[in-house]
Amino acid sequence: MHQSLIVCIAALLSLTSCSDVVTRTYATLDDARRDRLFERGWLPDILPPSARQIRVSSDLDVNTADGEFSLDPEHFSVFTERLRPRKDGSFEFSGERNTWVFTCDSSHTHCHYSMRLKT
Repeated sequence: MHQSLIVCIAALLSLTSCSDVVTRTYATLDDARRDRLFERGWLPDILPPSARQIRVSSDLDVNTADGEFSLDPEHFSVFTERLRPRKDGSFEFSGERNTWVFTCDSSHTHCHYSMRLKT
């Protein structure tokens, strides 16, 4: 019994240590720019000036990312002008190698996003 517990713990540790997810948060858009977030390609540099509370979780193993940010509602339409509306109510932005999908709340003050490699 003792030996099987050790094997289970070792297996669990090996599974959890394989993930290469890096999460960063930024209070403001300027903070994200200073850290070169957009140059690294995890998020396109299309966020509105009021973007804040920006969270980015990047999975280095599979080159995906997801996150969220808040914005002032008066900047929502300027932000979405750069995006393609989708049938499900979300918005899409395509770069050279990646596609981002943005889902925003009905008050237009908070958005979640996910990034995937183009296929």
